[in-house]
Amino acid sequence: MPEKANIPAWAPAGEAAQEGHGAFARNLSGMAGAGLITKVLGYARDALLVAFFGGGALADAYYAAFRLMNVFRRTVGEGALNAVFIPLLEKEKTRGKAAGQKFFSSSWTIIFWGSALAAAAGILFRQELVLLAARGFRSSPGQLELTALLAAVFMPHLVFVNAAALFTAALNSARKFFLPALAPSAFSISVIAVLAAFHYGLFGGLDARGKIILVAAAASASGLLQVIALLPLLRREGYGLAFNNPLKNLGAAPALMAAAPAALTLAQDQVSMLINTMYASFLEPGSITAIYNSARLVQFPVSLFAAAAATLSLPELAARSAAGDAEGFRRRLKPALTASWLIMLPAALGIAVMALPICRALFEHGKFLPEQSLVTARALFWLALGLPAYGLNKVAASALYAMRRQKAPIAIISGQLALNALLCLLLMRPMGAGGLMLATSLSSWAAALAFLFALKREAGFSPLTMPLFRPSLAAGACALAALALRELLAPAGPLAVTVVSVPAAVAVYFTALRLLKVEERNLVTGGKF
Repeated sequence: MPEKANIPAWAPAGEAAQEGHGAFARNLSGMAGAGLITKVLGYARDALLVAFFGGGALADAYYAAFRLMNVFRRTVGEGALNAVFIPLLEKEKTRGKAAGQKFFSSSWTIIFWGSALAAAAGILFRQELVLLAARGFRSSPGQLELTALLAAVFMPHLVFVNAAALFTAALNSARKFFLPALAPSAFSISVIAVLAAFHYGLFGGLDARGKIILVAAAASASGLLQVIALLPLLRREGYGLAFNNPLKNLGAAPALMAAAPAALTLAQDQVSMLINTMYASFLEPGSITAIYNSARLVQFPVSLFAAAAATLSLPELAARSAAGDAEGFRRRLKPALTASWLIMLPAALGIAVMALPICRALFEHGKFLPEQSLVTARALFWLALGLPAYGLNKVAASALYAMRRQKAPIAIISGQLALNALLCLLLMRPMGAGGLMLATSLSSWAAALAFLFALKREAGFSPLTMPLFRPSLAAGACALAALALRELLAPAGPLAVTVVSVPAAVAVYFTALRLLKVEERNLVTGGKF
């Protein structure tokens, strides 16, 4: 009898499927590496910013303006455009390379001029927009005006970063992932450079208000660096930047415009944070900064793994859907959801346990006070509990858009945002910033349940085919290890607690996965553990 191939139990039968899973794991590791660099630079940027400006009213104005711009940016960029654009591009590419290039040119025209129009409108109506994001600033003299000015400074960033998002989507469709995932680090590098200049005495004639405006200007200009970094690779793939009349290509303008609501739902995390920011503007100074910093920390595993899994799987899912291969679609969807679950679950418990030492280690420097660390840690604790749901929602929404099933995710995310706003109203007074984050976690779990139902109905995918129980045991062991080390090392200070406890807890988790024979761990380790 011939010897059987050693195919993992979690992989579908077939050599091609096994190779597909191996390629997914390799690409996920590459994207995670690029994302890790970007996120580390991002945390360095945020830690330096609050150390320099503190966690009070000035930082609140900056982050409220940034959040407002970020909603516009995320509506088009950083994953939203991928989910809308790639299925349409894949369909055009089946007609030939020239059709794909023509579709890209038409899309480039729409994105560029639409972003320029949005940026101009944002500058013109900056005060009205800020009232949506931070209505509570009306009672603080000068706060509303400063936030509106910072919002206007941020708005030109939309043109460049949305162009970079389109380039990223086209490159992801060509299975190019690493450099597009690394390019957003230009934002952090630009801000860090300006803060370093302040530290070494440059721009000494500016007061704190002038300096934070200069930081916003550097951040806004960083989008051009992203475009420049991606342009050579884009040209090698055969895409040019000539403008054309998008109405001549009926597959581009109407399709992208019809997909606009879909892009908004894929930016639901930013819209949720915008809702939370509006409520937080009525709370004590520093609440907006606490919300921003806690959301940034939670975004670390989301961007590194859940968003990466969604990005990697989308081109294949779109191709399988276009070909009518339902079984192949489910085979490609399972590793993406599984990889997200395997990371988000222990991350949720670990971050919740380590919230305070992490916040103290990262932010409690310079003008950032211990009291502000406590507020941030409370917000982080409650937000972290929704991590598995955030990851599932990212992948599930992308999967439904790959099938061109837009109504379900739009309805689910609209309901999630409405529930988030209602729960914020109920929880903000008794729990402060933490209550706002709890509202986001609860509404995200409600959306996750709805997404699972939609995937079952539309794709025939059942979450019961994923490993659920054994990874939960491993995640529990991870959290207990982090808790024990936190208490044991507390006298050594928050930095020592964080540096030792986090990697130790990660090691405990993957050791437990191995002992429990969870072979799907290879999706996130690349078979190296």
